[in-house]
Amino acid sequence: MASEIIVQHQQLESNAEENISKSSNKYDVSVQNMAPNLDALRILEPVRKKLASIEAERIISVIEKTIDKIEIVTLIPYIINNLDRFSIALGLELTCALREHDRLEKHLDFAFSRLFNVKYPAQASENSIHKIKMKEKKQDIQILQQAFGTSVKNILRLFKGNPPACQIIQSECHARSRTCVDLILVLMELRDFVFERLLITPNEAKEKFEYMQKIIKRDKQNTEITATLEAELTEAIQNKENEMLKKNEIIRKLKNNLLQLDLFSQDYIRQIKQDAEKQQLNDQKDSEGKIAKYHEEIAQLRTQLNNMITEHRASEVALRKRKYKIETEIENWIQKYDADLQEKQDEYEHLFKIYNDETVLLFELEQKIGMLEPEYTQIVEERKIKEEKKKAKEHQTFLMGKAAITIQSFWKGYKVRQLMKALKKKKKKKGKGKKKK
Repeated sequence: MASEIIVQHQQLESNAEENISKSSNKYDVSVQNMAPNLDALRILEPVRKKLASIEAERIISVIEKTIDKIEIVTLIPYIINNLDRFSIALGLELTCALREHDRLEKHLDFAFSRLFNVKYPAQASENSIHKIKMKEKKQDIQILQQAFGTSVKNILRLFKGNPPACQIIQSECHARSRTCVDLILVLMELRDFVFERLLITPNEAKEKFEYMQKIIKRDKQNTEITATLEAELTEAIQNKENEMLKKNEIIRKLKNNLLQLDLFSQDYIRQIKQDAEKQQLNDQKDSEGKIAKYHEEIAQLRTQLNNMITEHRASEVALRKRKYKIETEIENWIQKYDADLQEKQDEYEHLFKIYNDETVLLFELEQKIGMLEPEYTQIVEERKIKEEKKKAKEHQTFLMGKAAITIQSFWKGYKVRQLMKALKKKKKKKGKGKKKK
């Protein structure tokens, strides 16, 4: 009965293996059909590496110039905050433009704060006045915004004419905020994307689109094949579970058979124990003779052990000598390493001394620059005072000319009025003479 159950179990396993092999063969066929098309993906790569038209180069140059300008504009707040540090490198004109830009920015912030902090009135008359003030403030903000944009354009123009200043500012790229860095990275990605699109002609784009449609269609077919394979897999799993249930039933039956066999085997075990006790008595007698024999062998082995100990002591002495020799060699190597390290230390001290000398020289140069900077600022202030005096003098001459024109016009009017009065008197005298006649 047990043999029949085992045969049935083997048949079920063979059927499950056949089902799994069929589904795997179908999957291998679909993969083989897809394999020749993997190399065709190279068509998606651009054929050329350089731009073919002038228009495309102009588009890329516009994006690159925009990125350069944004890199400078995002560093303007940092430059203004550290203007004393960069004033010498930037030059007088650029420094003045940055200060003017800072002043416009503060005015614009103040105007916005005034606009948003206004309290709304309750009465109608006050409301109309408030609207007029709000309109004036918005116009002021628009004027300031236009001036702010013009200031940014002026700063970019000055930076373009001062390449050393641009290089110095670009070295401070760590001062940008995370938002500005993200904006620059997005523009760089846009430049790369536009560059890749400009490398492709319309015909190539059409071919790529058609090829992508083919790939999508093939992907749908592969999806359908995958769905069928998954359905077959679920069916195979269900069959396997059914087979497992059958196998569990077979195992239950085998356990019952084993229980019956256990009951039948107890008598057989009892008989075996009796035979074993008899065999144990015989073995005990034999073991006593073997123990005596083993004692003799132990004595012989002890003598052999003593002989081997004497031999091994001689070899130990030889190994100790070898160990001493190796230790001396190691000590020599350590001394050589210490000597080499001392040479390196001397060389490091020499270089460190040179570095200290150069540091002292750098400090002296910085002191000289610090001494020249007040003279430079004094010269700038003197020029500014001269310009202010010149402007005041021009304004005074303008006022004097205007006053002279006003006096002349008043005097001419006075003379005309006097002349008119004289003419009126003459006419009156002539009228009186005629009446007398």
